[in-house]
Amino acid sequence: MLQRALMLILCALNIQQGRKCRLNSRLHFSEPLPIIIRDGRLLEPDDNFGNVDLNYGDSLILSCEGMGTIDHPNAHHELPTATIKCEGGDTFQNEEWLNAPAPFSLFKCKFPPNYSSRRTDRLCFEGNRIIEVGYYVQNEFYPLYETCFNEAGMNAIYSKYTQKPYNSLYQTKVIRPFFIANDHYGYIPVDSLFSPRGQKAAVAQLVGPMIDNYITKTEFLSRGHLAAKTDFVFAFGERATFHYVNCAPQWTGFNGGNWNTLEVDLRNHIHVAGYNTIIYTGTFGVTKLHNVNGRRVEIHLHTDDNNNPVIPVPEYFYKVVYETTRRCGIAFVGINNPYYTQIEARQRFFCDDLCRHNNNFSWLTWHPDNPSEGYTFCCSISDFRSTVRHLPALHVNCLLT
Repeated sequence: MLQRALMLILCALNIQQGRKCRLNSRLHFSEPLPIIIRDGRLLEPDDNFGNVDLNYGDSLILSCEGMGTIDHPNAHHELPTATIKCEGGDTFQNEEWLNAPAPFSLFKCKFPPNYSSRRTDRLCFEGNRIIEVGYYVQNEFYPLYETCFNEAGMNAIYSKYTQKPYNSLYQTKVIRPFFIANDHYGYIPVDSLFSPRGQKAAVAQLVGPMIDNYITKTEFLSRGHLAAKTDFVFAFGERATFHYVNCAPQWTGFNGGNWNTLEVDLRNHIHVAGYNTIIYTGTFGVTKLHNVNGRRVEIHLHTDDNNNPVIPVPEYFYKVVYETTRRCGIAFVGINNPYYTQIEARQRFFCDDLCRHNNNFSWLTWHPDNPSEGYTFCCSISDFRSTVRHLPALHVNCLLT
């Protein structure tokens, strides 16, 4: 009898050990999604297709801290942060908090959790401080990406983050939040400067009556993401990209044109190729427009109390993509000015365009010579760094295609 009882216990344990959980980024994550932490880090998928795999008994921490408590029909009291354990399939349990095993897709917050930023002691180009963007949970900060931000000029130099094959399976239907600044812009009303009225007034001070040729109903300055919303797979990551240290003034035609095309094509290509990459997305230079006297003037959105121009409109946006396994890389560059002629734009190509007429980049569907979508080109990392010196040094063995 004792041997039979031991066998039954072992069988029960084996059944439990075989009960795994699988959650998919497109199927099981609802909105407003809690912050989700696994093994001391923000949750990431385990494979290239957005699947999160857990063994029986593995735990996740959910948090709606700062924005209320976690919602679930099976919860018998309210908690801002709680641990749940895999019961198998898409079902999780917490006997002290839930009155029965609960489907994961029903865990929600009342409102989207607040993301934030913090200055680090690490320095980047010209002694600027690296800022991390992420979430605080129980006084612990969990970063999603970092940015090199020039607080004197109030411009984002670059944002750094990882992009992996699963990023093409990002969570859909995520609520878009408003941009936040925390305290990185001081007293300057950055929200109003990006508004239609604010940007038109700012640029009019520089170009005078020419303003109606530049800021129109179809062409104006948008809040151009560096790390894109859908460069992150889960809602808590997507929302956190709406931070002013991760954006710069970008002409709307370029924003919705070749820049968006690059973001989409790159995510899909990384998925198909199976690359694990580090991406630096940044800005360089200050774009110019003709004023009423026919002279080109640099464009920015504000002048500080010391009469220094701040919040520049960049001349270029770029994405440097570095594949860590083989140490291959490439830089994709777009000119952020729809008012240059093709000749003027070509004069601003600062490297040999490696993508043009190259079958290795047939996956790239942008229109590089369309001014309304943004003139675009590609560089080797070494050629790129000879002009854009703020990029950290990378050991590059080959061109990433």
